[in-house]
Amino acid sequence: MERVGATIALEGLAAVFVEVDGVAADTWPLHAAAWKRTFDELLRKRARGRSGRFRPFDLRDDFRLMSGMSPPEAARAFASSRSRDPTTGLLLPDGDGGEAVALLWDRKDRYYLDSLRTVGSAASASTAALLAALRAAGVRTAAVSCDRGATETVRAVGMADLFDTVVDGRVAEGLSGARERNRAVLTEAGRRLEVGLERTAALLSSVPAVHAAHGLGIPLVVAVDRNSAGNGVAAEALITAWPGANAIVADPAEITTSGALPGPGA
Repeated sequence: MERVGATIALEGLAAVFVEVDGVAADTWPLHAAAWKRTFDELLRKRARGRSGRFRPFDLRDDFRLMSGMSPPEAARAFASSRSRDPTTGLLLPDGDGGEAVALLWDRKDRYYLDSLRTVGSAASASTAALLAALRAAGVRTAAVSCDRGATETVRAVGMADLFDTVVDGRVAEGLSGARERNRAVLTEAGRRLEVGLERTAALLSSVPAVHAAHGLGIPLVVAVDRNSAGNGVAAEALITAWPGANAIVADPAEITTSGALPGPGA
């Protein structure tokens, strides 16, 4: 397990999968704001109906609660955290509540895309540079996300030319768990690029995605943990936080390549 830096060996490598949120672009503020807008509307309506005090979604603590979860899991987790609040009552109906979760998810995605168009997001310069180098070496690339809206994000941040395909959570329709959704997305990325997963590497920023990649047998799984940059996080703590990762970096700038792909006819 490498703590700082990782090396991608080009020999035998066919493709690299890159998670959109957190690796390709800094989209977390937009996702957090979209969830806040979604839940604040619901919380305000419930509080008004019960003549109670409106307690808004907290961009730090409440969004942290959702970390690593799929959108359906995130919606359920937040609703559960407020289930004993007498000013709102249950935010989701008793039982499965699948329809209510789907409506919240759709609204959150709509608000995210609105913000993407109006506020925008920033591409990771180091990720873009690494992708350009990989593509110049003949490696194929896929942008992956278990959320929806990845294609719009890649286009909005100007990275469309750096990926051969974009695979988002729409291919995991009917799956709610983050690990299962990521597994479906990564499998589909390999299928679209027509490569075996044993000849791929993955740069991922969520624990469920790392779990999924490791479980699929992807030989090099690099966790991109931007929160570990300069904050004194011990290597042991990072290893515990990212089980299944072969390496952990704070930024793709810490990733290098070695060797070269064989030329035509080799």
